[in-house]
Amino acid sequence: MSDLTGHAFDTPRKARIKGAADFMNHKGLPYFHTELFRFNGVSKTRGWAILSQDNELFDRQHHNNEGVSKQRGRPSVLSPKDLERCDHFLQDFGWSARSLTWAQLAEELDLDVSGQTLRIHMGSMHYHKCIAYSKGWVSRNLASKRKDWAKVMLERYPECSQWRRVRFSDEVHWSVGPEGKVRIIRKPGERYCADCIQHTLNRDDEKANQRQHSWAAVGYDFKSDLNFHTTKSCNGKMSLQVYRDQILEPIVKPWLQRGDDFVLEEDNDSGHGGGATKKRNIVKIWKEQNKLEHYFNCAQSPDLAPIENCWRPPKQFMSRFPHWDEFETRELALEGWQKVSQHFINEQVDSMPRRLQDVVDLDGQMTRW
Repeated sequence: MSDLTGHAFDTPRKARIKGAADFMNHKGLPYFHTELFRFNGVSKTRGWAILSQDNELFDRQHHNNEGVSKQRGRPSVLSPKDLERCDHFLQDFGWSARSLTWAQLAEELDLDVSGQTLRIHMGSMHYHKCIAYSKGWVSRNLASKRKDWAKVMLERYPECSQWRRVRFSDEVHWSVGPEGKVRIIRKPGERYCADCIQHTLNRDDEKANQRQHSWAAVGYDFKSDLNFHTTKSCNGKMSLQVYRDQILEPIVKPWLQRGDDFVLEEDNDSGHGGGATKKRNIVKIWKEQNKLEHYFNCAQSPDLAPIENCWRPPKQFMSRFPHWDEFETRELALEGWQKVSQHFINEQVDSMPRRLQDVVDLDGQMTRW
C-alpha cells in the first residue's frame, strides 16, 4: 500500500494507527484524527483509508495466515462491502479522492482489480467520470485575491480556537422532482456539468424549475435548524428585504437577544448587504442597529466555507428518493439535515487554518476542501 506520492506504508505502521485509534475510542479519550495521522507520518486521506479497513479485509493480504479461513470456488471480483468502501471513500474525502483515476482508486483501497474492472462495478452504482467543466477554472486575478485574503485571515486568526466563534451561513436550493442518482467525480468549485445534466422532465413543464430555498448556519458546537424562505426571484436569489425579514429578524436576532457570542460568516452577495448595490442597504442598517458582528467570505471560495461541506450529506440522502412536490422535498431535506453530525461540523470548523494555508500553498487555486 502506498500514498499518492508513492511512499509505501508498512503493516506495522498501519497496525499502530488502527491500534491507537481503537484504544482511544474504547477508553472514550478525546483526540484528533489529524494529529494521529500526522504523528505516524501519513496523510489525512491515507489515514482514514487505513482506519476504514476492517480486520478481515486487512488480513486477507496475508495468504499464508492460518487464521484466515480458506474459501473454495472463485470469489466475487468485488464484494458489496468493497463497493461500499469505495462509495464512502469518494464521499468522505472529496476532491482528493475524486481526482484519482480508477486504477489509482483501486490501488489506494487495496483492491486487487484493474481500473477498468472498478470502473464497470462503480458504474453500476451510477458513478461516472466526466471531463472537468470550465467553470472550475480559477483566474489569475481571482487566485491572487484568494491568496491575499487567506494570508490576512491566517495572520489574524492562526489558531483553531479562534474560528470557534464563527457561525458559517449559506443558502441552499432543493429541486422539486427527482434529484437523480448520477454523482459526478468533479474538481472542486465546479457547480454544473453540461454533459451530465439529466433531463428527466420536459423543460416546458413548470415543475422542472420549481425549487425550495433554505438557509442554515453551523459553528463549533452549534447547528441551526434548516429554515425555509420564499423569494420572487426565478433563480432563488435572496433580496435584501427577504434576508432581513425572513432570516435576520426571526432567526439571527433571537441569538443576539439571548447573548450568544458569535461572528456570522456570509458570502459577499448583494442580498446579504455586500457587493455594490444602488438600493438603500436595509441589511447593512439592520446589522449596525443590532450590533451584529459579521464578515464576508472571499468571493467564489466555497472551499473556505465549512458549511459547504455540510450540504453534501442531505443532498446525497435526497438523491435516493423521488420528491415530486414541495412537501416531500422539505421533509427529505429536513431529514437529510439531521444526518449532519455535530462532530463532523466541529472537524470542518477546526480545519479553517489548514484550509487557509492550503490556499496560500497553492497560490490561490481551488483546494481539496
